[in-house]
Amino acid sequence: MKQSVKSMIYGTAFAALAAIATPAAAENGPGITDDSVLICSYQPMTGKVSSYFRMGKGADAWFKHVNDNGGINGRKIEYRMIDDKYEPARTKTAVKRFVERDDCFAIVSPLGSAPTSAVIDYIVDKEVPLIGAGTGAEKNLTIESKWVFPLYPSYFTEGQQLVKFAKEVFGAKKIAVLYQNDPSGKTHIAGIESVLKDEGVEVVASEGYEPKEVDVSSQVIAMQASGADAVICSCAPEPAAKFYTERAKLGWDIPVVNVFFGKSPKVAELAGNDAVNGVYFSTIFRDFDSPAPQIQESKKILAKYYPEEQPDAIHLWGFAGSQVFTEALRRMSDGPITRDRLVETLEGIDDWKDSVVPSVTIGEGNAPNHFIIKDMSFVKFNNGKFEDFTPPWMK
Repeated sequence: MKQSVKSMIYGTAFAALAAIATPAAAENGPGITDDSVLICSYQPMTGKVSSYFRMGKGADAWFKHVNDNGGINGRKIEYRMIDDKYEPARTKTAVKRFVERDDCFAIVSPLGSAPTSAVIDYIVDKEVPLIGAGTGAEKNLTIESKWVFPLYPSYFTEGQQLVKFAKEVFGAKKIAVLYQNDPSGKTHIAGIESVLKDEGVEVVASEGYEPKEVDVSSQVIAMQASGADAVICSCAPEPAAKFYTERAKLGWDIPVVNVFFGKSPKVAELAGNDAVNGVYFSTIFRDFDSPAPQIQESKKILAKYYPEEQPDAIHLWGFAGSQVFTEALRRMSDGPITRDRLVETLEGIDDWKDSVVPSVTIGEGNAPNHFIIKDMSFVKFNNGKFEDFTPPWMK
């Protein structure tokens, strides 16, 4: 009996000492070790929209650069990407694995409206930070959750601005819309429809295409027959290129403004400079030819780790989210690394200028106040490059 009591006392004392000896380890969040931070991302690495994997490559290049320069406060970033092929069912499987098997600390710079819409409720329910997702679909931007930090302005807002652009720059009264039949395109349509009456503009043709569809020739024919004065193209790079190719074949000389997620050198590469010349694009970033040192640094980093890549705006999506994440991690040098502290630290970023975004200020509360990028601008494709363009209401 005395031996049993003694063993119990020793066991209790050992457990108490162990608890005292390792409080920091117990306080850190999932995916955090003394020398590493595990974060995750879903990307269309293969498949018909794999050109968007440029976002993942941009983020990965940044994290490789950070690690090669010592990491953040002694910790290296392990950036785990999974190929979901832009298929929501695959995204669900990947994210569940991230959360329940891998214990990822956060999901950073993932890509896609349909994929993100399919998993955002689960991510929020599991209280996992979702930072800089490449989507302007409504739910990611409006969800009442402190865990979500949208990358860029709403597709709804963009749709409204594109109607204004078509009216004031093109003088259009009748517009045709080519859109991707998924949450991104549908949100653009909702934004467009919300301001038609106020702007005195009518949609005379609205043609959708499926995310995996590239050939939009029948849609272009229908749009040409509509009598539209201008076109709003809510198009990814590949179908956008096909649209411009078909427009040129038909000799349809109609002004076009393309949404920002289709702003890529890939469009001209596929369609040819002549077919894209004169097309306007909305955008949220400076171009890679900007003299800004933050942009030039990111260009060098991308060239080092992905030398085969031709730099474009989608790479910058990845840089933006990953740079904001590492800045928050850097500021968390004292104390435990937890998801709650990450959110609090991100909300403390005010007029930070050391990223590819000119200035980052993140508000407090929920997703609608958490935008990494708030402002949208425009460019025109001319003689093989994108040139800044300021519409009348922004002058």
